[in-house]
Amino acid sequence: MEKYKYQMHSHTLPCSACSEMYPEELVRALAEGGFSGCVITNHFFNGNSGIDRRLPWEEFVWQYERDYLELKKYAEQYDIDIIFGIEEHVGRGLEILCYGITPEILYEHPELRERNLELWYNTLKSNGALCIQAHPFRDMPYIPWPQVLPLELIDGIEVFNADNSEENNFEAEAFLRMHPDLITTSGADTHEPDTACLGGILTKTRIRDGKELVEVLKSGDYETVKD
Repeated sequence: MEKYKYQMHSHTLPCSACSEMYPEELVRALAEGGFSGCVITNHFFNGNSGIDRRLPWEEFVWQYERDYLELKKYAEQYDIDIIFGIEEHVGRGLEILCYGITPEILYEHPELRERNLELWYNTLKSNGALCIQAHPFRDMPYIPWPQVLPLELIDGIEVFNADNSEENNFEAEAFLRMHPDLITTSGADTHEPDTACLGGILTKTRIRDGKELVEVLKSGDYETVKD
């Protein structure tokens, strides 16, 4: 049976200030690596955003939608699916990956400027989206206390992150064994073409948009890639 590989964690310029690649570079790398698609999860308002936070909310969100649309345009020639998502900082260096979110949801909720995990979780849940903790247990100077966020405010964890240490990923796997009901994802956390094809998930069907992505993740009918 044919399987489809999707990158779940990626960053591009200009939305992610820490990225070193533009949309077309990400798409080319994914095509060369045999990927069927990608969730673009650029750093958002309270994270390492490359967009001026002083902009009106609608203009700020538009920069993210435009980046997504550029990715879709480049991806058409390779028949690659591009899915909108974001990564947001919720305090103490901890971040969430938002799957199933759309630009329209963001436009409608300017209160999401607040660095408030409960607000984000409730907004995502009410719109059929998912809140996944990015790179739990990451041990870095900007994270004073690596930890898993309150389980009542997340739907799952990123069990493999290619930018984490092996030890950090092992801790995530150990935590998952104690909490097997959590949704799990795997991603490159890529900021450059050379790492774009690390991690990801394997599915039996193609994923065309965020709604289909949420359905697949909730079903558990996929495999996480851990290399």
